[in-house]
Amino acid sequence: KFTFTMNAMNSIERKPLKGIKAVLINLYCWFMVGLAFLPQVYVIYTSFLKTSGKLFVKGYSLDSYRLAFRNLRRAVPNTFKIGLTALAIVIFLAIIIAYLVVRRSNFINKIIDTLSMIPYIIPGSVVGIALVMAFSKKPLVLTGTVAIMVIALVIRRIPYTIRSSVATLQQIPLSIEEAAISLGATKMKAFFGITVPMMANGILSGAIMSWVTIITELSTAIILYNLKTVTLTLAVYTYVSRGNYGIAAAYATILTVATILSLLLYMLIAKTDEVSF
Repeated sequence: KFTFTMNAMNSIERKPLKGIKAVLINLYCWFMVGLAFLPQVYVIYTSFLKTSGKLFVKGYSLDSYRLAFRNLRRAVPNTFKIGLTALAIVIFLAIIIAYLVVRRSNFINKIIDTLSMIPYIIPGSVVGIALVMAFSKKPLVLTGTVAIMVIALVIRRIPYTIRSSVATLQQIPLSIEEAAISLGATKMKAFFGITVPMMANGILSGAIMSWVTIITELSTAIILYNLKTVTLTLAVYTYVSRGNYGIAAAYATILTVATILSLLLYMLIAKTDEVSF
């Protein structure tokens, strides 16, 4: 297998379209984006409708939010506690796997790289059932705990950060680490002290994708959760199944705001005006 790298003296520049082509393409793009956002806009609109029990009545109110905030004591802390713990583990494992795949490439590490992508194609319910079967008996009983939720989310969402980290590390020349080693640094110190900071944007872009999908995960969490580990996504599902669509819409809107704020925070930290994965 051969790898070729190229460095361009003059990078490709964007050239804005002009005239009727620009108008048509912009109209098409805005139409598709608007079409994609319509369901979300309707959910937000629904969250402000006045309700009487489970039924919607004429008028608007914040009753759905009042009822939702009464039960946020567990859902919101759990969403961030479980999500951030899983994300920290995802980032650490992604860096290690990227190092093994790119800097210590061999047959075994290539298998590790391939296996790490399998959760991307396996249904979440399958992962949930497998974890229940694996950790519902002694000596290690984890069903119904925060730990099993974290494990499930790490397994499900690590591929995004791995692929981003591997792609970024492949663009960083090995000579930088070799120079640090020649000056007396160990291999690990050279990698974590020099290379990892250079990978920051790539790691961050994969991590934000993992984070957004972690806090919106349902298919795995629905099999593993209990009242102590309920998250915002599970709260939405619970109220939809009960027929309380107003409260469910309020929770969904809160989750949407959390997701948007996460993306804005990423853009602020990465000092970019766009989100790319």
